[in-house]
Amino acid sequence: MRSKRVVAAAVAATVTVLVLTVIVATRWGGPAGDDALGGDQTPVRSLDQLAGRWTAVNDTTTPAPFAAPIVLAVDGDLLQVSTGCNSGSGTVAVEDSRLVIADTGLAVTEMGCLDPAVTAQEGWVLDMLAARPRLETAGPYLALHWGPGERFWLGLERETPTAAP
Repeated sequence: MRSKRVVAAAVAATVTVLVLTVIVATRWGGPAGDDALGGDQTPVRSLDQLAGRWTAVNDTTTPAPFAAPIVLAVDGDLLQVSTGCNSGSGTVAVEDSRLVIADTGLAVTEMGCLDPAVTAQEGWVLDMLAARPRLETAGPYLALHWGPGERFWLGLERETPTAAP
């Protein structure tokens, strides 16, 4: 009798995981999909659409799971990035719905990252930004697509400014 309950619990847990996987895949579209943000995507045509602070919220199709928070902030033509260890900034533009870093590149701090996973994350974040990622938005979400066949994409959510007390 007890083994039947264990099997039933295992089956219920497996079904729950499968259902959640389908929900996440449906919402985020999967790798390189045209439906990465779940519908109603709009190609980014100007830096004005990127103004504000964006926090990474989806690592389903990034080169590795998040090891630390990733934040992008755009103010005019200035991009600031926090990779989880170091931070950087530089001049950017949007060309054909792609983020383009000026020829001067990003100025990045050079603190030693103690966690190898954070060091690896910094590497793929900086590689992504240098790769002229394709940009699209849907509501408060931003997706950056890059890599061979746009196999990777990073989902970010716009932070809502809070009023000062």
